[in-house]
Amino acid sequence: MTTRRADSLTHSLLQETVLQEWFQPMQQAFDKVRFSDRIFQSLPMMSYALLGGLRQLLSIETLREQVQTLFHWDVSAERLPVARSTWSDAMGSRTRRDLLRQATHKLVGLAQETLMDKCSGIDGIGQRPIVAIDATYQEESSHYVRIVPMEGGSDNQKGHMLLTYYDLRHGIPLKVKTETASMGEMRVLKAEDPEAIDWSRVRRAIYVVDRAFVDGTYWDERKQSLHATVITRMKSTLVYTLTDQRKVAALPCNEKVLSDHTITLQCAKQPWRLIEWLSPEGIRYRYLTNDSSLEPGVVAFLYYRRWDEEKYFDNFKNDLANAKAWGKSPLAIEQQALMGLMTYILTQLFLQRRYQELALPKGDGTQTRKHARKVEHYLEQQAQADHQDPHADAWDEEDEPPELILYDAYRAFYAQLSKITRQVWRFLKNCFREKHSLLLYQRQLKPLLQGYL
Repeated sequence: MTTRRADSLTHSLLQETVLQEWFQPMQQAFDKVRFSDRIFQSLPMMSYALLGGLRQLLSIETLREQVQTLFHWDVSAERLPVARSTWSDAMGSRTRRDLLRQATHKLVGLAQETLMDKCSGIDGIGQRPIVAIDATYQEESSHYVRIVPMEGGSDNQKGHMLLTYYDLRHGIPLKVKTETASMGEMRVLKAEDPEAIDWSRVRRAIYVVDRAFVDGTYWDERKQSLHATVITRMKSTLVYTLTDQRKVAALPCNEKVLSDHTITLQCAKQPWRLIEWLSPEGIRYRYLTNDSSLEPGVVAFLYYRRWDEEKYFDNFKNDLANAKAWGKSPLAIEQQALMGLMTYILTQLFLQRRYQELALPKGDGTQTRKHARKVEHYLEQQAQADHQDPHADAWDEEDEPPELILYDAYRAFYAQLSKITRQVWRFLKNCFREKHSLLLYQRQLKPLLQGYL
């Protein structure tokens, strides 16, 4: 059996440690991927993924710092566990990229089976997949020479685009597409990669996107072929014709709905809906959807939950090592994004197991007081509204919106935390080499899940 330079370090890091418990689902994911480790002479694939996840957790930005950090972790080593050239070659390897794609896809499936459904109980959606799509931009590596179109090049002046598919039901990213060229987000979405899993073609899915992805023809085709629909914000530049006014049912989810119209878009052949909704701050929002079965309040609420993906981007760029690219090749950029996705999912699965061990059925309780105040405020406003008009029904568009109701029922009672708190990331950064034990989690982790220090 061949012994590689990183084997000793990997063995010590996974010796009944918190890191081993954290990384265990990824080991299960790799077990479901068929490949031979013999082709990797210096750095096994499992060690590569582990060290990449550690670099994410510790927010190590430079390769020099990573190599030196790994060297100091194994004080008995006479040479570097991983050479700089070895890591650079691994980041630029198409074979490793393909294996990492497959393993993260298996990890996503495992997470969807394990994590709780955050959208259970919402009217009319049943078990339909709910996928948010959005893009964030990453600063280029110091070695990357950006040449934008105005200078005769093709690079995006915003940085590298990371187009991310996000599962709103389970609160995890599903896939990331990277693009360095100056292309619109909708164009990147349409560009299909035959070698990758296509999350844009999920049957009966509800896609939640922002206005950059408004394309009537594209979403009409998705609805016709896959029965998949979309929810987005209305664009002021869209040309449309009102064809019918739909009745707004007197349901709790429709409390803040002002109107619901069927419209004909100039850029689409099938009918769409235009929904106007009043926010708790008194701002009128207009939503666009081609789903005729959902209640208008559910449409507004699902778009509101798109914010969960923004919270993921916050963790991805500010708590992990993804604000800046590690390498300059497209393969390195994608592998870094996949490692960030892997790190986030592994942390969610790690926390789910701890919730059960620590008898925390509601999960992270740092926002409990905030949610309680929201519910209390909503009930007070409802009591005042009922006292003034006990038979209040849905109102017409011409009517003045009521001033007493600040929240609708969904927003008031929805208590799912959108992101992983910074306290949890700090725990993993400081305790990943400690021995995995229930006592450690009771003393060090449980207080962080019950409130802010």
